Amino acid sequence: MKTALSFAFILITVLLFWAGMMQTKSESEKTNQSILQSNGSLVLRSDNNRSKASLDAGKVYKEKIKSGRHFERSSLLTKEMSTTKVLCRVKQIRKKDGLDPRVILEMHHRVLDGKLFLDRLTTMIESSDNAKELLLDPFLSKSLKIKHNTLTRSLFSITVKDFNGSTVLEVVTRAKTPQAAKLLGKLIRRTHALILEEESPEAPAFPIVAEYGLSLRRKQGDIEELRRQIQERQSGKPIATVEEISLRAELNQCEKELAEQIDVLSTIQDSREKGASIEKLAGLSALSTKGDLADFSITIKQLREARNSGKVKNDAFRQELDRKINLLNQKMETGLTQVITSLKNTCADTAKKRDEVRALLVQAAKENFSESKYEPRFKLLEIRENEVEVLRSRYEVSKSKWEEAKSLLVMDNDQALARD
Repeated sequence: MKTALSFAFILITVLLFWAGMMQTKSESEKTNQSILQSNGSLVLRSDNNRSKASLDAGKVYKEKIKSGRHFERSSLLTKEMSTTKVLCRVKQIRKKDGLDPRVILEMHHRVLDGKLFLDRLTTMIESSDNAKELLLDPFLSKSLKIKHNTLTRSLFSITVKDFNGSTVLEVVTRAKTPQAAKLLGKLIRRTHALILEEESPEAPAFPIVAEYGLSLRRKQGDIEELRRQIQERQSGKPIATVEEISLRAELNQCEKELAEQIDVLSTIQDSREKGASIEKLAGLSALSTKGDLADFSITIKQLREARNSGKVKNDAFRQELDRKINLLNQKMETGLTQVITSLKNTCADTAKKRDEVRALLVQAAKENFSESKYEPRFKLLEIRENEVEVLRSRYEVSKSKWEEAKSLLVMDNDQALARD
């Protein structure tokens, strides 16, 4: 009997151990599968990120706009909506080796589908009581809170398609009434024209150019920080050449001037944040001697004293003094803006000069310091400089292609295009 019980106990123990091993194996397989799926997802995401930066004609044409980038529209809009169309095409006159028409339209598709365009369009709608009443108000309710830019994006769709034997970019607007849908089409054309007209190197309208520009500025910032670190370490070492003596003196002078300019701009900013008036800003010691600000201040003070002296009994004359004071205040504000802009430009020029001198100092140290090739910071600097050259090349190419795409687009409504 005892033998049978012992055998049964051993058998149960073995079965439990086997079951535990199988469960552990199953969990291990699940974990491995999860890791593989995560790795696959990371690879796919990396590939997608690389594809976004491509301006190749085939890749831009084949690239699909993911549904996740768009706002949910079906839940915001009713089925009975009036629609109108805005069509964009490419001019017939193009370079023989220029961009493919579809690529040009896809580039403008990205702009129209971007945050910059959406924010500007929404602001334009909000700034007009009539546009807001026709386009946004019909879909707003107290129970359902919807952001205006979300609602604006749900009112139009963008597609690149074939139309009458050519490729076009079609923007379909939707609204409660035909008048509202037509108005939205006009605002879309106006917004598109404005952001292209006001585009600057610091704020490009085309997302790819903006991404390259941002990456380039960050890399250049890394390089300047590395040069600063290298220069600080080298400043404690003996000076090797006369050139280095001259460069160090020039660098010290640049840093001194830059510190003074930054201090002035900080004082102006602090005064603004404290609510200082235009007259008080113009009276700051750092600004009062600039331009015509001092003359404006004196004249306004004299006119105001005459206005409030009690000697002026004529209402018409008093109104004329008020008009002159207001006019001088406007001129003072314009002059103050010009002075501050000039100070900012001077500060930027000084910083640029400082960076150039520092770069020359670091290069001189690299050439005169025999052990520089073993210094990690010098190695890292060389790597970063090579990365910047690659980025700058890509930035310039994408910027050039975007400039071509901007110059070749024609935007009109569907009736005008049909007659073309």
